Formats: sequence, C-alpha cells, structure tokens
Amino acid sequence: MKKYIYILSSLIALGLMASSCDLTEAPQAEAGRAIIFGDEAGLRNYCYGFYNYLPNYDNAFKINTTHDYSAKMSIGVYEQGAYTTNTSTSWSWGSIRNVNYFIKYNTDPNLSEEIRNNYTGIARLFRAYLYYDKLVTYGAVPWIDKPLDPKDEELYKGQDSRDVIITHIIEDLDFAAEHITATGFTPGANTVNKWTALALKSRICLFEGTFRKYHANGSEFGKEYLEGCTISANDLLQQAADAAKKIMDEGPYKLHTGTPYTAGGRGAYRDLFTSDNPVSEEVMLAVALSKELSNLGEANWYYNSTSYGPHTSMTRAFAKTYLNADGTIYNEKTASGSYKTFAQETTGRDPRMCQTIRGADYTRLDASKVYVKTAPDMSLSLTGYQYTKHVMDDIGYDGARSNDNDTPILRYAEVLLNYAEAKAELGTITVDDWTKTIGALRRRAGITGGDLDKLPTVVDTYLQQTFYPNVTDPIILEIRRDRAIELILEGFRLNDLKRWACGSNWQNAPWDGIYIPALDTPLDLNGDGTYDVYVTADANYQKNGTYKAITMTLNDHQVVEALADDPAKGYKLGYVMPRKWNDNMYIYPVPESVILKNDNLKQNPGWITK
Repeated sequence: MKKYIYILSSLIALGLMASSCDLTEAPQAEAGRAIIFGDEAGLRNYCYGFYNYLPNYDNAFKINTTHDYSAKMSIGVYEQGAYTTNTSTSWSWGSIRNVNYFIKYNTDPNLSEEIRNNYTGIARLFRAYLYYDKLVTYGAVPWIDKPLDPKDEELYKGQDSRDVIITHIIEDLDFAAEHITATGFTPGANTVNKWTALALKSRICLFEGTFRKYHANGSEFGKEYLEGCTISANDLLQQAADAAKKIMDEGPYKLHTGTPYTAGGRGAYRDLFTSDNPVSEEVMLAVALSKELSNLGEANWYYNSTSYGPHTSMTRAFAKTYLNADGTIYNEKTASGSYKTFAQETTGRDPRMCQTIRGADYTRLDASKVYVKTAPDMSLSLTGYQYTKHVMDDIGYDGARSNDNDTPILRYAEVLLNYAEAKAELGTITVDDWTKTIGALRRRAGITGGDLDKLPTVVDTYLQQTFYPNVTDPIILEIRRDRAIELILEGFRLNDLKRWACGSNWQNAPWDGIYIPALDTPLDLNGDGTYDVYVTADANYQKNGTYKAITMTLNDHQVVEALADDPAKGYKLGYVMPRKWNDNMYIYPVPESVILKNDNLKQNPGWITK
C-alpha cells in the first residue's frame, strides 16, 4: 500500500502541474490541452489533482470541532455568535472552476466514450462534493457548470435556489455512479469508485431531505432558506435510502468485525482508525499516511499534549448516551443511589465507549514498550473523558507530528446509518431494515441485547430531553443515538445539528465531566492503585502540596458542581465556556466584499450587510 501511496502522490503532483496554468485564467494553449485531454494518462493525472479537495493528513482527524458533545478550551468567532459579513470565509470558486474546465474539454474523439465518461464521472463526483460544501455553508448559491471567462455574464449572476443546486448535485452523482468504471475495492481506499458516488448521494440527499423537513417550521429563517423550493423532503429522503440500499445490496463492502473487544481500548471498531492500512472491507475512502513519505498526522499530539490543541474532551452528558453492553439504558447511579465512579461508569458499557475515550481498562505502550493501564490525563482533559479514537496507543507518538495510522473519510457504517435514518424519517423502516443497520452496528460493537432485532418502542427520556426535545419517535431517537456514537469525531456533528434544526444544542448542551467523590483528596480513577488527580479550589496548593504533580486547581473555567442528591456529597466536574447560537448561524453570510462586486447576490437571512 505504501508503494501505491508514493505513486498516487507523484501522480497528484503531475496532475496539478498539468492543470495549474488554467485554474484562474482563460486557457489559451490548444496544444497544452491536447497533451492533457488526448491521452488517458493525461486525464488520470488531471483527476488525481481533485483529491486535494478532500480532507488531508493535517485535518482529517479533526474535521469540524464544533461539537455539542465535546468541551474545549477555545472557541472561534463563529462559535461565540460574533461572526459578521466581514469575517473571512470560504467563498472561493477556483476548485469548481478547475473541475468545470476538465468536464468542458474532456471531449477528444481519439479516446473512447467509455474512457472519457469514466473520468468525467470522477470529475462530476468531485463537483457534487464541492457544491455540497457550498450548499451546507451558504445555502442557495449560483450554479456554475462551465469555466467562466472574464466577460461572461454568469460571473455576476445571483443565487440559484436550493432546488437547482440539489438537482444538479444528484445529476452529477448519478452520472458518476453510472460511468465510473471502478467497481471493486480501490488500492488503499485512496481513490473513488462508483460506490463512492452512491455513498455521497445518500449523505447529501439525507442532509437536504432532513434540512427541508426540520427547517420548514422549525427554525427562525427556515421558510426563507427554502424559498422557491418544490422538491419534497420525502423525495430526497427516498433517494438517500435508494442510494444506500444499492450499496448494501450490490456493493463489495461490509462491516469490519474481525477483532472482538476484550479490554485495553481496542477492538474491531477502533481498528478502523488506528490501522496503518485502511480496513478496506468497510473503509470506502481514506487519507493514507506514510512514514516513508514523511506524510504524517498529529492526532496523538493533538489529543495527548498539554501544550497543543483545544483539549477537546467528551462531555458527561454525551457519555451517558452510551448503552450498557447488554443493550439496556445506562443509569449513572448505583442501586444505593450513589453516583458511579469513573471506573464503574466505563465498565460494562457499549464497547465503542472505551474505544473512543480512555476508560478504566485502557492500556497503552509506555517508554519501555510495555502495555500499562493508563488513566485519563487530567492535566489536559477538561472533563475527564479523554479521546482516543484516532490516537495510537503508544506514548512514542505523543510529542510531534508522527501518526501513520490512516484516517477514514467515508465508511460503510455511514451508509447503513443513512439508510436507517432515511427510512425512519419516511416512516417506512422495517424490522429487517433495523436488523441490517442499527442492529448490525450494535452487534459489531459488542452489544449483546436490547433492540438488535426489533424496532424500539420506548423513548429514552434522557436522550430526548438532553439532545432532541422535539423528537418523539423512539426509532428516530435511537438512530440519532447510534449515529452520534458511531461517527463521533468524524466531522458530521455540526452538519447533523444544522439539518435537524438543533443548532441551539451548541449553546445549551452541558459541558460537564466525571464524578469527583471528594475535593482535596487524591483519586484513583481507573482502579490501578495509582492516584491520578487531586482536585482542589485552593489556588496556592500547587506551591507546597504533596500531590502537586497530579493537582487540578479549579478556576473560572474548570469548576465543580456539588451534587445535592449524592449520599456521598460528591461533585461533578465541569468546564465553563460561553457559547452562542442564533438561528442565522445555520447558513453563513455571503461576504460583504462579494456583494459589493456583484449586487445580484442577496445576503442570507439574518445577516446584515453594512
């Protein structure tokens, strides 16, 4: 696989050189075009350049860090509700122009129609991908399907409706699914095939279908977002379901189940994120990392360093949504009414929990390359629930950019979730559908009972009240539970909140943490006989304390809440960071500088252009 990465990297570079002259200016050299479009190698090289539009080794493991289920120590202007029409944004069309240029000129009759259509299919897949990003970010935007010249009137066109954008996206993906010739696993899961197009179609149609359903009457500007739209939510949801089902019935993919979870934080689920080579039976597209090419990531550094990153940590509120291993709903209290300790709450749960955070059984390689029990590092974990999902279990990776584990960016698990949700939103989900999707994901995780082979009939009131108060259907609630758990830290959460009209979760979801039995007392979190943290409100304690090395001193941000209903009079750790959500934040503003150049563009609802 690493040899293939080297070849692919070289071809991407060649593709960029071949096309770099015509990204921003009208191409002039017919001879240059003939070199690119008159030979299959030229088409291939050009198309490899499109992969630069995907997440890469530098950001794939931390796409979209705006979560309601994660606390972090710093937030951006957008997250503070202080974003304006003058804030720098991604209103850029160079990538789309590059794809359009390829589509326009890939017409050389010296190549067979099958060859040309294959590469045009790849190009149209990427155009759909890029336009989906525009749709999510800005809503209605101009649809441009050709490389524009400086005198083109379309340079100054206004926005097309969401109907126009989604219709063209679907057309592009349908063409791609029909004409891309690769139908099996691609080498290293680094390139697209026809199933990639269908998976993206399921993702995009699910987004737009649920966006239309939940925003029609569920957000302040919903009707303005959907102005001029006639395509129904149900039509889009059906297309999402159909695309996912075709992959399920005819595609080569399946869930990876080869490694049962025992202990230590490793199992089949986490294999997908710590493997040096993508687990291609499930991973449909991945970012490949390589020590040989010095193409390395920094997930360990990001999640395990006290001096780097925003210290993103799972909240207690979300941790409580993981079921017990037997499929029953978790209760944070013991039979006696006392709160469970960290060791108790991370034992006997859905095994995905301890493959996502450091649980009581977590082990990692120390400097001597021996697996040792390792508790959460309370010097950097804001809540005590320290993420491990993309992290290698080896202290040697922690200090710099050194990760060589590949990062999935499209998985078969998402296809199953898309199908289940689309069918549930349509009201047509069957027991068989459930068994093959949510049931299969829970069974792969290691859950042994509960709703594996039957549709849920009981609402989990905690899940509903904390995250989805407007949802009364137990099936949809359970699908949302599993979607959040299965896809955590893979870049989906903010878009999911946006399409469900749940943006206020960003502001209101509690950023709470682990149970602290007592202050000013050394605590052994994972039960290995070593004290892990000493929580104190005494600002001077670190100067002379016996437990200086493990002291967590409370401040304006790091706080504890006394639990009045705890017989032991314990506390809940928390992190205070003001967040703000306004309903105009579902769609970004069109930059004021852009509107000044093109007054046919309208500002998005709720944003004021000065």
